This record gives sequence, structure tokens and C-alpha cells, in this order.
Amino acid sequence: MAGSGRLAGRVAVVTGGGKGIGAVYCRALCGEGALVAAADVDGEAAAAHAEKLRAEGAQAIGLRVDVSDQASVAAMVDEVVRQFGRLDILVNNAALYTALLPKRPFWERDPAEWDAVLQVNVKGLYLCVHAAFPYLKESGHGRIINISSGTVFLGTTGFLHYVTSKAAVIGFTRALAREVGEFNITVNALAPGLTASETALTKQTMDELEAPLQIRAIKRVQAPEDLVGALLFLASDDSAFLTGQTLLVDGGAGMH
Repeated sequence: MAGSGRLAGRVAVVTGGGKGIGAVYCRALCGEGALVAAADVDGEAAAAHAEKLRAEGAQAIGLRVDVSDQASVAAMVDEVVRQFGRLDILVNNAALYTALLPKRPFWERDPAEWDAVLQVNVKGLYLCVHAAFPYLKESGHGRIINISSGTVFLGTTGFLHYVTSKAAVIGFTRALAREVGEFNITVNALAPGLTASETALTKQTMDELEAPLQIRAIKRVQAPEDLVGALLFLASDDSAFLTGQTLLVDGGAGMH
């Protein structure tokens, strides 16, 4: 795994990288030669996944991080740079997502639920970018990939706080791209459709996963691996002149 590929020698951090889709992102980046830090609020899961990747020949570490906590994020970035010497790619994947959130009308929600989701899904991005920026700037080819969601384009009901937070990711991406372009840092968003990840399957029935097939152009359940090509494109020099964009990967459910 190590030593060759489009990302050989580059260092990537994937938040929420201990399991689910984030773990798939980590493996894909390692497969292109990147040195990868899987960072997750579940530190044990992050460490276990990194160990699996090392057994496959990758250079990987697992770290615990709470992206909503500034000190925790700063410590994560410091440890990545201490162990790997640099930072080139930041994948802002950590989030409170629909599989973990009960579906109900907004008027039945406590405002504290709104705060909790935006604290992780929006403020978390800012804290990670703020801590990583000096090293991404030094890289000369920094890549920031923010994970939004196809729900933004569909207006999914029952998850107003989540959909709002993922719409904010798109605005964040566009404005940040303007601010850091002069440092040759690209900032793009990846918007997955409802995906059958290992974490989603513990909370969602197959009926829910198959519901989008009614509006998808490609009539099958989306798998985490369906996102790998887009992620690697945005992380590599193949997208060096692409910034401020949102790439919707959902089998053609929401076309914008």
C-alpha cells in the first residue's frame, strides 16, 4: 500500500475515520500511497482500524478526537504532524448523521438537539480547518474535502437540523475556497446519498435504504465504495484546478 500511487508521501486526516464510510475513505487514501490518520470520537475504533490498515501494509495511525472541542482538535493535528511530519489532506467527515438521529418534525424537537448537531457538523469543520490551515498552507497542495449530504438537494423531512447543517457545509466550502485559494489549497465538498455503511445498517432498515431507488437513476442501494473515486479525485492533483465545488454522488437521485 505504502510508497506508490497518486498520493504517495502525502499525509491525510479523516475525521470520523474509525468506522463506517470514514473507514472506507481511510483505506482508499492508503491505497493511493497516503499516510493516514483515522481520527474518531471513538478512539478505540480509530486505533483498531489503523491497526488493520498497518497489517495491510499502510502507514496509518488512529487518534481520538472530538471535533466540537477546540483543544481536542488542536491535539489531533499536533499529533499527526509530530508522527508524520506534515499534513496535506483534511477530510472533514465526522458528523452526527441521520442514522443516529430520530426522525420527527422540527416542532417536536428540543432546541438542544439543534445545537448538538450544528456543534459537530458545522463548528467541527471550522475547528478542524482552523487547526490544520498552517500545515495545509505549508504543503503547497493542500486539499480540504468537506462531507455534505444529498439530503440538501432533496429537502428530506424529519431531519431539519441535519439537513440545515449539511447545507451549511456547502456555503462553508465555497467561502473557504475563496479565502485559501491564494495558498494553492483547494476546498470542495462531497455529497453522498443515503449509503449502506456498517454504522447505518445498525440503525436503518433495508426498506429505508431502498426507498431512494424510486428516484435514483441508478437503481441500487448505494455502498461506501461508490464514494471512493470521487474522494480520491478531490484529494489528488487530478482536481488541482477545481475548488469551491460540491460533487453529488447519489446515483442520480438529486440532480442540481
